[in-house]
Amino acid sequence: MAPRTKIQKLCEGNRVKRPVEKKALKLLSKYSSLSQAIARSEHPLQPYEQRWIDARGVTSDEQFAYLKQQGLAFDPVDLGHDDAVQGCAAYAKQCQKSHVTDLFLSSFASGRLDYRSGLAPFAMMQTMPDHRFTQSSAPQFCAICSGSDICRGVDATDWNADRHCAGSLGLLKTPEVIQFYLAQHLQLARQAPTAEDFRIFNAILDTLRSLEAQTKPTQVHRSLKKIDGFKATVHQCRVLLEALGIASILQTEKHKGYLTHYTNPGLAPSKSHKSDWAYPVDFWTGADGVNKEALAFWFGAYPEIRL
Repeated sequence: MAPRTKIQKLCEGNRVKRPVEKKALKLLSKYSSLSQAIARSEHPLQPYEQRWIDARGVTSDEQFAYLKQQGLAFDPVDLGHDDAVQGCAAYAKQCQKSHVTDLFLSSFASGRLDYRSGLAPFAMMQTMPDHRFTQSSAPQFCAICSGSDICRGVDATDWNADRHCAGSLGLLKTPEVIQFYLAQHLQLARQAPTAEDFRIFNAILDTLRSLEAQTKPTQVHRSLKKIDGFKATVHQCRVLLEALGIASILQTEKHKGYLTHYTNPGLAPSKSHKSDWAYPVDFWTGADGVNKEALAFWFGAYPEIRL
């Protein structure tokens, strides 16, 4: 058997099959790699650095060791762009769409946001081209995917916090992040969606279809929070909408999701210079509704879902 690569060691290490403790998830939700870096710095802290530390706190060595024991934290590692792209392709090939969608649906009644986190990265892999690092006008970033040539000291614990506490990809949607998400997804056991899962997801779809034409993504949470049994913070709701956009379920005629069109996430257009919503849901409004073709692609095998 060939030795494991750095990516495999990162993504497939810390395998823990037992349920994650609530204490660990609470600690993970407060983790910040920036806080850790600031705390390790040898220079006197600047006022803005101290404010960040005061606001976010610092995870102690003992707490980090506990998170590692729970399979939630990872030691920093250097990752190369081309290896990450190869990792994306390898893990995506191992993924089964039914496993991704079963877990996505099972997240609603269970509250397991990590179940939901496989959809967006798997959707991006439907169109992300196989490529090698291609220098852009910013030499350290790839012109195709905006990934770095070499990512040094990669802290996947931050990414894992997004998986467990938000339910999908965070700000970065580059190969090193995608392959981590897919590898973690592959470690999750299959779960059959329940009647409650289907009821909640149907209610979400019905709500999205019934929004007024001018409704913007920022306004959707106030409607979704009325759904009985659907519990989500404003941020978790936002991440869910972004994932549905990446999967092409929420897109516009001009701005397509990744099911059929690959868009460099680092160069994707924004609706305004103030917006930090992910592409393409940033451009979506209630008038665009739900894309039936994409919905059928992902969930057409479930007769319980109203397409």
